Amino acid sequence: MNKEKFGFCENDAISHKIYNLVANRLLGVEQLSKINRRYDDMRANFNRYPKDYSNNTIEEWVFSAGLEPFTPKGWVRCYSDTTAVPIPITHPDFIDLSRRTDKKGAIGLDFPTWFFKSPDAPFILIVSQDPLRSAKWYGDKEDENFICRDSVVSSPFGLHDAHHREKGNGGKRMWLLVRELLDRGYNVYLTDCRKFFVYSHSESDAYTTPAKMNLYRTILKEEIVVIDPKLIVTLGHSADKSCRTLLGDDSRLSGYIPHFCGTAGHKIKEFFGLESKTDIDELAKLYADHIETLVKK
Repeated sequence: MNKEKFGFCENDAISHKIYNLVANRLLGVEQLSKINRRYDDMRANFNRYPKDYSNNTIEEWVFSAGLEPFTPKGWVRCYSDTTAVPIPITHPDFIDLSRRTDKKGAIGLDFPTWFFKSPDAPFILIVSQDPLRSAKWYGDKEDENFICRDSVVSSPFGLHDAHHREKGNGGKRMWLLVRELLDRGYNVYLTDCRKFFVYSHSESDAYTTPAKMNLYRTILKEEIVVIDPKLIVTLGHSADKSCRTLLGDDSRLSGYIPHFCGTAGHKIKEFFGLESKTDIDELAKLYADHIETLVKK
C-alpha cells in the first residue's frame, strides 16, 4: 500500500472551518472535541486497515478512546468497521434524530473530507446524495440494547481507510476517480447534499422536509464558501436534483453525471456512449476527462 497521505484532510485553515461547521451546524458545539479527534483518527490511520483485514504485515486501524465502533450492550455480533463510530447529536436542529420513537437507529453522517494537493490547485467539489447506513447494525430489529441513538460517523465512500479505497463497495471506484483528479492537479473535496441518512431511503425522504432542506442548503453553501470550488460535481440523479434545489442556478454545477458505482453500469454506458464493457480504471479516466472539460468551459 502506498504510504502517501495525498493531503488527506490537510490545511489548517480548512480544517478549523470545517470542524466548526460540523459542530455548529450538525452535531452541536458540545461535540467539537470528538469531531476534532475523529478527523485526527482518520488522518493518522489513513494507510491502515479495519481489524478484519489486517494481519502481521498490514497495520490495524487504531481507535481513540471514546471513538470506537458502536457495540450493542450484551451483543457479540456487531459491525466493528472503521465506518461505525458513533458521536452524539446535541444540535437543536437535529436532536430529533436521537429522540425518534419509530424506526430508530442507523443515523448516518459522513464528515466532509478533502485531498489537498496545493494552495494553487483549484478544488473540485464532489457531492453525493446521502450517507447510507444499514439498520441491520444500528436499528430496532432486535431490542432496545441494539439501538444506536447517535450519529454513525464515516467519510464519503469510506475513503479514510486503506481497505475501503482498495476493495470497498464504491470506495475503490471513487478512489480511482479522486486519484485521477489529484494526478491532474486538482484538490478534491467530498460531501453529501443531504447530511443525515435516517434508517432507510423512505424514512430519509420523509425526514427531509422543506425545513430540513433549508438547513442542508445553509450548510452546503457554507462548505462552498470555505472551499471555493471551480466545479461542483453532482453524482447521480438524486444528488443533481437536490443540488439544483439547494443551490439554484449556481454556474459551477456540473449537471447530472451518473453515480460511479457498480449498480449504475447501464447509465454509465449510456452517458459516455460506450458499446462494450469498460474496466473501472478506464471509466475513472472518462469521468475525469468529462469533469476537466466542464472545469475548462
